[in-house]
Amino acid sequence: MRRSVLAVVCKTLAIILFIPLASPVHGDLQDLRQWMQAQVESGNVVGCSAQVTQEGETIFEGAFGRRSPESSDALETDQIVRIYSMSKAITSAAVMQLVEQGKIGIDDPVSMYLPEFERMQVGLGEDARPPRRSVTIRDLLTHTSGLAYDFSASPSFKGAYEGIFKGKQTLDEASEAMATLPLLHDPGESFTYGLNTDVLGAVVEEVGQQPFGEYLQANIFEPLGMHSTMFTPPADLELMHIVTGTPGSLKVDESHYGDRRHVALKPRFESGGGGLWSTLNDYTRFMQAMEQGGQLDGVRILRPETVAFMTQNHLSPAIDSPMRFGLGFGLNPPVETAHGPRGGGRWTWGGAASTYFFIDPDQDLTAVFITQKFPFDFMLGDAFHREVLESVAAAEVAAAGERTPASGR
Repeated sequence: MRRSVLAVVCKTLAIILFIPLASPVHGDLQDLRQWMQAQVESGNVVGCSAQVTQEGETIFEGAFGRRSPESSDALETDQIVRIYSMSKAITSAAVMQLVEQGKIGIDDPVSMYLPEFERMQVGLGEDARPPRRSVTIRDLLTHTSGLAYDFSASPSFKGAYEGIFKGKQTLDEASEAMATLPLLHDPGESFTYGLNTDVLGAVVEEVGQQPFGEYLQANIFEPLGMHSTMFTPPADLELMHIVTGTPGSLKVDESHYGDRRHVALKPRFESGGGGLWSTLNDYTRFMQAMEQGGQLDGVRILRPETVAFMTQNHLSPAIDSPMRFGLGFGLNPPVETAHGPRGGGRWTWGGAASTYFFIDPDQDLTAVFITQKFPFDFMLGDAFHREVLESVAAAEVAAAGERTPASGR
């Protein structure tokens, strides 16, 4: 709970002692606006939108470009899109709600709740063997279980992972299938990005004793006013199409809408790892609740100490990885802006169609970016983080200059 509690204490002391605090930026973040417009004009994206908040206030919200290369319709900020792996942070929060209630132990074997996972094996064929210890809830939250995706599995394992969800209609069926997958390594031995959060969705469904989507609706979406977040979008939704290609020649990725390819990316079951649809405003409300220690507008979904625990690094020093990772969130190093380093330790992740978010508790800042470009564009995500932090830093410096004694204010 270190950073979250420290921030609250500092703000309280500042109020008592009349110490001036940094105010939210009230400029238009012109650099961010220009960068987003440039992404559209260069053909790097067909359309994109973003929302940035500071101290609970929206300081930037805008949409640029079109919904689809096949339409002239302008993209709007209320567009519902697939957020893919941005679902993981929400699922992780649901798991931690059950941990708070004493219904799940974070170091419990997954097989306590899903017995099919008791028979998991490490390796393939004649080399397969039982893991040195059971896969735990913590392993799933930190992606250290040994489960992979077909795209993150080493070549010898890819065949076992490809098409694993074909024909699976329910989370129960998906769970049974995932329990048959070979682990790439022993639990806790390495960070391997994989199907872990889909297994966690099945745990929530089992322990919560209701369908996973209904649990999320009752315990996260409805309390936070996230009325456009769901597993099945409205039937009449005007899609922001998934696009693929090279800059300047992006086209609709028809394989995402067919029946045979990319099964793992568009499962029929309620996928906690990548199945949610949402909007800028909805996801911002979730981020704000997490940044404010688990509550928003007087509604609490998690305790402050739980949020602080989730956003500490949980990867063992023995794990050879440059990444720091909490329970459902990546933890990023600072970005060097023209006004010094900003954003160190921010909580973040993204989605397969190049959606991104980050929460910077040190600056009371949240930011989310939406487009629908596949495959995931790492450079675009890095640039979004940098442009937000650079724009906020520049606006704060400009505002501080306006408040100097020489200005008469």
